[in-house]
Amino acid sequence: MSKGTPSMGKRQHKTHVKCRRCGSVSLNNHTKMCASCGFGRTARMRSYKWQEKSGY
Repeated sequence: MSKGTPSMGKRQHKTHVKCRRCGSVSLNNHTKMCASCGFGRTARMRSYKWQEKSGY
């Protein structure tokens, strides 16, 4: 198996598709979990404190 142009043509599958809950293209086809909102892993929306802007 070569690792150049011929093998690049075999990359046809999509890793992430559109999420049913948040609408972003972050739902992993293999693990069935959304990287953006956490759908498939948790019932709550995925959010972290470090994502929010801190007020000065």
